[in-house]
Amino acid sequence: MAMMPHQKIIEGSRSDETRFTLRELISLPFMRGTGVLAGERNVYRPISRVNVAEAADAVAWAGSRELLVLSGYSGHNGADWLRSYIPELAKRGISAIGLADNCSLGARSAEICEWADKYGMPLLQLPANLELADLPGVVAERIVSQGADLLVELNERLQRMTRLLLEGNGFHAFLDAMETMLGNPVVVVREQDKTWLSQELREAESVEMWPLLQSLTYRQIGKASNDGYALLPNACRIYVKPVPAQRGKQASLAVLERNRSLELLDTLSIDRMASLVGLELANVEAVREVEGKYLDHFLQDWLSGKIVSETDWKLRAEVSGCPIPEGTPVCAVLIGVQSADSGERLREMSRRLRLETLRETGELLAASMGEDLALVLPIAQEKPGENDGEEAFASLLTELLEKLKALLGEPEARLYAGRIAHRSEGLQASWAQAKRARQVAEVCGLTGETVLYDKLGVYSLLYLIPSGEEREQFLNRYALPLQLADRKGGGRLMETLEMFFRCNGNIKLTSERLFAHYNTIVYRLEKIQAILNVSLDDPEDRLQLHLALKLGQITPGGTPG
Repeated sequence: MAMMPHQKIIEGSRSDETRFTLRELISLPFMRGTGVLAGERNVYRPISRVNVAEAADAVAWAGSRELLVLSGYSGHNGADWLRSYIPELAKRGISAIGLADNCSLGARSAEICEWADKYGMPLLQLPANLELADLPGVVAERIVSQGADLLVELNERLQRMTRLLLEGNGFHAFLDAMETMLGNPVVVVREQDKTWLSQELREAESVEMWPLLQSLTYRQIGKASNDGYALLPNACRIYVKPVPAQRGKQASLAVLERNRSLELLDTLSIDRMASLVGLELANVEAVREVEGKYLDHFLQDWLSGKIVSETDWKLRAEVSGCPIPEGTPVCAVLIGVQSADSGERLREMSRRLRLETLRETGELLAASMGEDLALVLPIAQEKPGENDGEEAFASLLTELLEKLKALLGEPEARLYAGRIAHRSEGLQASWAQAKRARQVAEVCGLTGETVLYDKLGVYSLLYLIPSGEEREQFLNRYALPLQLADRKGGGRLMETLEMFFRCNGNIKLTSERLFAHYNTIVYRLEKIQAILNVSLDDPEDRLQLHLALKLGQITPGGTPG
């Protein structure tokens, strides 16, 4: 998204009485010690706001009637940079340039000052003890104190927005009203929470919105922002105001300069509305907690089979605020995590997942089920069950897992999925299948980060074979003799046979995988055939041996330690 060109800002010019000049600013007590290095003839210029920026971002952030404070050069040669950009900053209507204590012109000082004088640009050396973060607010308050009309309009705005919240129209209605008032889209970002968007962004095309949403996160603009302007990676300038913390979660209110430049009245409105946003977020959190309990109970009953009909499902879904439309195919997925050692940890994970909207799945429903973390995954596919549908489903799970790892901070997480259910009452079976997939994967030592019940193959059958005389006889015939030979120093026969099958009977590849000579592998295979009195060239014998290996893997004590 391209940055909007900055228009001439006239917020401080409602009347001559509301003009706040550079001379008045440097005369304030907290600015004592400010040196005017150049452009002294223009110190009576009006200023409407202050931007504190590093040199690398200054030109992109620059706006008319601003005092642009450079807080560092970010590795640039300061003097060369300043000399090259003074003409551009003057063209943009900057009122003055302030140099923070950590900016030094060094030996080029006289040259730069002469260049600034040529373009009529006041150049200030700010005092060392000046708190740069406080400067924008001080200037804004000073301008407001000189403008009665500005105060009246600001108060009217606040009253309108307060009434809107008191009438209970909802958070989106509040943000939409802010968008209309400011002429730019509005965003509220909160740590470990979803992003709230005003109407212009909610209705934008997804192709345009996805990269923008990636930059509109608390990680991007919340932690790194002070009161004032910030620059998104896509070069769009935003005005950011931290929201008063509610229940320990930090949040920020941001307005994108997408349609027009913000005026002083706009930034003052944003500063004061941040408190209203904080109150509404607290209200949203309280409502969410109540709704979350209903949704938890609904999901737990749905997964455990206590909702027995479509009618019951529809009633319960409506009451609990379930976002999955009626008739949507769903799948139960069990998330295997390592650090979920408490019920509270699982409940926190499920709450976090329900707040996320991922591109792969849209709305996610999650619930803690005893010691397990369950997902109810809506499936958007026309013909699930066909080969192409199965591949798409497997791909969906793989993409989803990568997002879940980052979101939950669980790099070792795995997903176990049941079959897709096309009716609500089928979810219980899907959840039982997901749990069975995990059991079989753990007992059989299956690899892979996503395990689908329908992909278990022969393992699901072997897992169901009960312990008994027939099972023991089969293992004693095809597995035990090789185990005993290995224990007596027979030469890694079980390992060799297993790798032989993995390599589809390719002796050369088997030798490479086991780092053994080709003739050594041939010798071991001949010994296996002699001990068991079988032929590896006989398909029936190979089947028996292969099944014995698989069955031995899922039988306690079935393989040597």
